Amino acid sequence: MANITQLKHLEHIEDEMLNYGVEGCHASVRAMKELLRMMGKKSKPFVQTKWDGAPSVVCGKDPVTGFFFVGTKSVFAKTEPKLCFNEDQIDGWYSGDLAEKLKFSLRYFSQLGIDGVVQGDLLFTTDKKKEKVEGEDLITFRPNTITYGIPVDHVIGKKVDAAKIGIVFHTHYEGDDLPTMVAKAGAPIHTFNQVKEVAVIDNDTPYHDIAVPKTTLATFDRHVQTIERMCAICGPFLNELVDNMGTTGDKKFHVASFLKQFFNSEIKQARTITNVQTTMKRLGSFYHEKMMKEIDKVKSDKAKTAKRMLLYSGLEYIEQHQREFNAMLAMYKKMQEAKQLVIDQLDHLETFRTYVQTSNGYRLTNPEGYVLHHNGDMIKLVNRIEFSYINFTLSKEWK
Repeated sequence: MANITQLKHLEHIEDEMLNYGVEGCHASVRAMKELLRMMGKKSKPFVQTKWDGAPSVVCGKDPVTGFFFVGTKSVFAKTEPKLCFNEDQIDGWYSGDLAEKLKFSLRYFSQLGIDGVVQGDLLFTTDKKKEKVEGEDLITFRPNTITYGIPVDHVIGKKVDAAKIGIVFHTHYEGDDLPTMVAKAGAPIHTFNQVKEVAVIDNDTPYHDIAVPKTTLATFDRHVQTIERMCAICGPFLNELVDNMGTTGDKKFHVASFLKQFFNSEIKQARTITNVQTTMKRLGSFYHEKMMKEIDKVKSDKAKTAKRMLLYSGLEYIEQHQREFNAMLAMYKKMQEAKQLVIDQLDHLETFRTYVQTSNGYRLTNPEGYVLHHNGDMIKLVNRIEFSYINFTLSKEWK
């Protein structure tokens, strides 16, 4: 996984081999080893709990003018960066609910005395409320997919109750101008002014409280060793897949360019890799179906013939590299299993409650996931079968 310049999107640890080939695979192994040391209390990495907030707000002092601004990730745009120094600029670039949230951000975050530039996920403005859930009095808010519930008598609950806006700041930036600033883990929230209207939530994961059984550590170690061996076997093929991925020309229709789509499709259907041969058959069917839709889009016989040739070429590629695909899928599965061992050790550490709202009311779930910061890399650990399935399938609107 690569070092982050501006934090616009984090990839799942098991997808890094699809992004960077063998180097992504090796980076994932290094991360896994660091996680093993963390669980064995032999290192002190920086771990953050991922909050499912929205929108992502970037704010602070413009390093050029020194004036306070707010905005979204578009503040980093090299052409026409959307820094908002006042409400008129917010209205000029944004509308609706997003504009209102940015106005709240400008009004209240400017009082925090932020020295520099930080980024965070907005949790609530006017949409928090008090509810009794399973007999417990909670303050709830739903910024995106997950509903958060904090006991009203908890120190954080009292803070949220008094606030008009809530946020988790997770990143700070270093540099002399926004387009070239580099993202760094964490934000100096303990240096901010205490403003009762603002609930700044600390998202450091209390991983030091974990007590991992030796049997779990041994299992995780075996997983990592297996993944490392598989990296050596799959390396050249992983690089070949990366070389064949693309968004233009013929590469757009190579089977490699459909792999992430395929894995997301499997998650939508709550399917895991239990048998690599079965998953391979589904991959072939998925690619065939997607390419047939591409063929149906074009009108001329010549264009249809060209697209069919790409389809046949892709299916032939799968057939000729079935052994390599099977090995790649086996390693992908093993990475997911190792990652889940870590997530299971962290999920019970937080004091807040997380729910998804269904037609039958709230259903208890786990936090979205975690981010491990190691040697400048940001590594996302998410139970995709749980959270991503929820994110893909449940409506973002209150039912």
